[in-house]
Amino acid sequence: MIYDFIIIGAGVAGCNCAYVLNKAGKKVAIVDKEGVAKGASGAAGAFLSPLPGKKNSYNSLVNKALHYSLDFYEKLIPQATTKKGVLRVADRNFNETKLKDETLGYEYKDAKHLQDVSNNFRNIEGYFYKDAAVVNPSEVCNKLIEGCNFYTQDVEALIFKDGLYNIGNLKAKNIILTQGVNNSLLNIPYINISPVFGLKIDVKSSTKIPFNIHKSISISANKQDGTISIGATRQNHFDEKLTCTTTCDKCQFHINNDEVDVKSLLNQANELIDLHDLEVVEIKKGARATIKSYFPVVGKIIDYETSIKKYPSIKNGTKIAADLLAYYPNLYTVNALGSRGFVFGPYLASILKEHILNEVAIPDDISLEKHFYKTARKNRT
Repeated sequence: MIYDFIIIGAGVAGCNCAYVLNKAGKKVAIVDKEGVAKGASGAAGAFLSPLPGKKNSYNSLVNKALHYSLDFYEKLIPQATTKKGVLRVADRNFNETKLKDETLGYEYKDAKHLQDVSNNFRNIEGYFYKDAAVVNPSEVCNKLIEGCNFYTQDVEALIFKDGLYNIGNLKAKNIILTQGVNNSLLNIPYINISPVFGLKIDVKSSTKIPFNIHKSISISANKQDGTISIGATRQNHFDEKLTCTTTCDKCQFHINNDEVDVKSLLNQANELIDLHDLEVVEIKKGARATIKSYFPVVGKIIDYETSIKKYPSIKNGTKIAADLLAYYPNLYTVNALGSRGFVFGPYLASILKEHILNEVAIPDDISLEKHFYKTARKNRT
């Protein structure tokens, strides 16, 4: 069977790309060696929260994507979306100055106010932002790929012949790589993906949590299935050459610290709110893909060596019109969504779809070209 698009990677990025292209009338297949949302996306807390602070290009991107995604999920799958806002409690990364950014709009809640809402709150205070939610990762991803064909398959190489990519018995005119930290099947020297390890537990509790709470960890409001998600980023590896080849629980380097990790999460949660009759029902870990700038990357993949050979002055800072660079044929990517995969996913997929189908330019902050030119200048000697 010949598809218009094969998407490799069935996490939140890949599933959102499948959704928008399928809705645009394209024949889409999605391939993953583990299954739908079985990696970092399945282990995500899937919190949709604003990014406060003095306005800059990154938090502007996050907050624009947030508003897009909140509306998208509520329409797509309301039964898996719990929109009750978030209380952000100041910490060393987000002090009160950042949290008071009026461009977002917030409501300050002191300890008395919070304990009037629920006497389970500890003696904390914070800033409440109404535009925040939590979604069910697996439900969302499976809903997104309805109408597409899914294959559990390990792709070891990309073979392009006679204008088509061949992946086993599948053929496609276009490929989109959305594999996160897993082997990208292609050397892209200007994009250095690093893993950020996250941990999420789902618990049951008789405590009623009125809204999401975020400090050094995130705690969800009671979701529609009755569970509460508690999640945190555990470790960054920006300066280490690590390549993930499978899920955390199957990795040869994986060390089972579940008991210690869960205890740590619950202790931190207990500093914010008292969870009665607590029962841990699920523990998930995943390696999220990110780069040092924290910006995601989207677009058609540039052939670095061919472009530099064709235009050697690029190394000296010359910029060439985007359409004159050398690209791999019909090969695209969405990657480096970091810990905000479910915030970025719908928004970035829409941007890529418009780029492919209607030739709309990718915004510079998330374009591959920006990283291409930076690497070329760095390697000019």
